[in-house]
Amino acid sequence: MSLMTTAPAVSPFANDPFYSMGIADAYDEHQAGESVDTLKQRAADMLEADTRGQIPAELYRIGYATAIAGLLNFHIATVNAQADVAHDDHHERRAA
Repeated sequence: MSLMTTAPAVSPFANDPFYSMGIADAYDEHQAGESVDTLKQRAADMLEADTRGQIPAELYRIGYATAIAGLLNFHIATVNAQADVAHDDHHERRAA
């Protein structure tokens, strides 16, 4: 019996420096204390900007938006986990 191996899903832009700068800037801003909502709005503003034909700018904003999407997914998962714990604690206290 053999196991089928697959290559990990990697962005086609992963080796581009402008894409990577966008990701790094988003994470740096988050680490500096910017709220997820502020970063989300900043990413939305970047995506609305018309950068057709400016490849470095397009790759930067794609990287930034990708990082923000990851941060949002993590934030949502954290909130859901906290809600589950609070729900379980509430029911345990009512049962006692």
